[in-house]
Amino acid sequence: MNQTIFPKNWRAHRQAVASVLNQRQPATVLDIACGLGWLPSSLSYGATVDGMDFFCEQPEGYRAFAKADFNLGVPDTMGQYDAAVCCEAMGYLQNPGMFLASVRRHLNTGGTFILSVPNPTYAGARVTHLIQGAPRSYSEFVENIHPDPHMPWLALGVYQLWLLLGLNGFAQITVHEVDEPKPRHAWERLVGMIAKGYIRRRLRKAQSDHERELWTQALCDQAIYGRQLVVSAVAV
Repeated sequence: MNQTIFPKNWRAHRQAVASVLNQRQPATVLDIACGLGWLPSSLSYGATVDGMDFFCEQPEGYRAFAKADFNLGVPDTMGQYDAAVCCEAMGYLQNPGMFLASVRRHLNTGGTFILSVPNPTYAGARVTHLIQGAPRSYSEFVENIHPDPHMPWLALGVYQLWLLLGLNGFAQITVHEVDEPKPRHAWERLVGMIAKGYIRRRLRKAQSDHERELWTQALCDQAIYGRQLVVSAVAV
């Protein structure tokens, strides 16, 4: 099997997404909000990759492509897939529940959905949120007239994703490790310790395996300290 070698400046969250795909090796993949097209070259095995994007044209290496607004869901013209990827885009969604329901319709049962989003509740962001009253974002929440590929992102953290994925036909929701400093600053460790103490108490009091699964995922260092979240879920 060929091994993918990532360049030094390759974004860590993309490495994590590609690693999940390379481990599970789905034969067909839908790359949602594919941009200029990074996914096919990151795979260490042969896969058929289709793409969709609203702001870009069809990149090289994609079998099929749809120019579509993912706020309206995955187009019905797209087929069925063994995996779907949405990298660094779900935070811009206006209708995340409808979007996830459309992803589930285009996944074969047992298929994998992998997403990456900025983590709105890492230790440092909790302090920022306390000060400014909104999660840390790429820009201010000012422009609300015209869509832009880098609008302020909405807060979709572990708990929101757990809820939305579960309500729309997904299970086995897993937070994956991203190769980044955790924590990045020493003072974040104190904030993280407070958060971990709360989660451990909830974990001890959990009344079902399902609830324990949530708190176990929320307790990992990636969720507490990481700037990025890479989450996978299985279509059921």
